[in-house]
Order: sequence, then structure tokens, then C-alpha cells
Amino acid sequence: MPEIRPLRARNDVFQLYETLRRNREKRTHMKLYFLEGVHPVEQAIAAREQFYAIGYASDKRLSGWAQDMIAKAAPELLHPMPADMMAELSDRENPCELVCLIRQRSDAPARVRRAIEAAPNPLIVLCDRPNTPGNLGTIIRSADAFGACCVITTGHSADFYDSQCIRASIGTLFHVPFCNFPSCEEAVTFLRSLPTPPQIVGTSAKGTASLHEADFTGPTVLIVGNETFGMSRAWKEACDLLLRIPIYGAASSLNVGCAASICLYEIARQRNFDGHR
Repeated sequence: MPEIRPLRARNDVFQLYETLRRNREKRTHMKLYFLEGVHPVEQAIAAREQFYAIGYASDKRLSGWAQDMIAKAAPELLHPMPADMMAELSDRENPCELVCLIRQRSDAPARVRRAIEAAPNPLIVLCDRPNTPGNLGTIIRSADAFGACCVITTGHSADFYDSQCIRASIGTLFHVPFCNFPSCEEAVTFLRSLPTPPQIVGTSAKGTASLHEADFTGPTVLIVGNETFGMSRAWKEACDLLLRIPIYGAASSLNVGCAASICLYEIARQRNFDGHR
């Protein structure tokens, strides 16, 4: 049974919720992250994430859904608090009934390797220095939708545990293994060490061929470049193929999340993808 510790003032525990919501350095140091929202909470529970604490409004009756989520999450601590304090912790116009603190996974690289080695035909999404958490979350959502087995970032990247990333992923973050490699070189070494080294495919407005001309039926790594600068020179040199998405219009490129989704759909289409709906 979780221990109940009511919050009646904006003390250090309240500040922990607030800080983990907005401060990456604190999340990394504490190995905790902040979570809210109906779908993310449900998905985190379904993925058996380890809940440390759950806060809720003490002056409002909890719905059956909230009571069920608390029972399934089995947190170590419960923090009932006044509704106005709950509202301060939420980024949402209509706050969720629950705000949660969850322990970060400690097995990220190993989990990614297991997912790749278990996949019959691995598709890996690799984001080179993504700087917008919302874009990273969108890419994770598309990776999950179109059959990628994992998402990797390289360099100084947006935080997977940023609340904006989790929200944009609609909770799919909890079902797609992910990790970060500090450099392109370390990621390439990892990829080349796999039992079946995948082809490495990058996207660029200056690609040498169109997306649909490539063969994606074998193990593939799709490289998605930085929102402002595209792929680094190191990744361009590491690519086996450099492709472009043919487009009309005045803009020379697409939003990185849109571009990734288009590429992932083409890869899934070539693999006889039929979805589940």
C-alpha cells in the first residue's frame, strides 16, 4: 500500500513535482520524470513503468478512472493536495486528475539492442541532435505507428522525458525502446555491431535519389536530421543512401516530424504494411 503524505503548502515535495516538470538537469540527477494526462498515464501503466509518487486534488472526489489508475500504478507515495496547487503543476487547460512522478529506466541501451535483435526485419529511427521535444515526441508516435523497433538520438538532443515529448508521443514513448548516444561515431559502432548490420539511410533536400526509389525491404536505419541544420557531416558520410522527399510549393523542406512520418510510411508500404484497423 502506498504511503499517504498530504501536501498543504508549497514545500520541497511540491517543488520537486514542479521542478521535474520543467528542469532536465533535475530529471537526470534524480532519475525521475513528471507525467500527466489520461492517455500517457494509461500507457505508462500498461508498459509497467515504475511509479514513485502520484498527486491528486484532496478537495475533489476522485473518479473511478483515477482510483483505478492509482491502484494499478501502485506508487510508493500518494500526495493529496489542494486543487489550486494541482492546477499550478499542470500545463493543461483542463488538468488531469493525477500528476505523477515516475522512475527513469536504467536499461535504455540494452533494451534498444534487445528490441533490434528480436525484430525479424529491424527498422530503426535515429534522430541527429533533435532540439524540440514536441518534434521528438511526434517522431516517436510515427515510429510506433509504422513499425519501428526503437528510436535513437545522437549528440546533445531533446530529452525523451520532457513533458512536451511525452505529450506529443501520446504515451507511445512507453512502448518504443529509446536511448541516446553522445556521438555519431558511437552510434555507428553500435549499429555495425548488430548481428545483421542495417543499411543507413539519410534524408536531405540535396539527396541523390527520391525516397520511393530506394529499397527498404531489408534492415534499415532512417536518419532524421536536426530541425535547423539537417544531418551533420559525420552522418552524411556514414549514410549508405541519401534521399530526398519530392515536394511542390515554395518551401524547400518539410517540418522534421512530417518528413519522418512520410519516410516511415513509405518504408512500411514497401514491407506490405496493412495496419491493424
